[in-house]
Amino acid sequence: MKNIFTDASVRQAAAHISSRSHAMAGATIAAAAGLACSLGEACVRANRVQAQSEAERAQIEQTAARMFAIRQGLLDAADEDGAAITLFAALRQAGKELEGQERLCQLPVEMTQLAVQAAVLMQDVRPLIRSHQDDLEMAIRLLDGAARAATLLLDSNLRIWPDPALLAAFEPTLLELRRLLNQLDPVETIR
Repeated sequence: MKNIFTDASVRQAAAHISSRSHAMAGATIAAAAGLACSLGEACVRANRVQAQSEAERAQIEQTAARMFAIRQGLLDAADEDGAAITLFAALRQAGKELEGQERLCQLPVEMTQLAVQAAVLMQDVRPLIRSHQDDLEMAIRLLDGAARAATLLLDSNLRIWPDPALLAAFEPTLLELRRLLNQLDPVETIR
């Protein structure tokens, strides 16, 4: 089966999203976060040759490797969320609607956590970035936006499905995600 985001061009993925009869907010958020993570990873890797010590070089390489792993997780979430509506319909027909709802609530949690992790990694490596600083800041800002959008998606799902079991499981998680967002410190201006 073709993955909507990882096997398609950006144009194909955009056309797919716009042609659906249902909104694909989660997949869109995860894909956008994956692209932002790629931008940040490129900025970090570009600074490897400018590292002033072996310790700096090791930190840059470790950060880039972690960014790569996070990007993979975000793109996997985009693919899973892109297929989740079909799975949700099948679970509903099988009498397992709550199971489908739980997964559709868990995905934005994972997206938020991954986006925040990536942005924090980039914030931590800021002092080592000697070229592409502006691009790094844009990547952090994009990840901040994606994390906030994923949190909003979870909030929306809980409004649409006010099941007591879902609320009990995910309202505390939503509060924790909002606390995680406080770790993010994107710049307001470049100049």
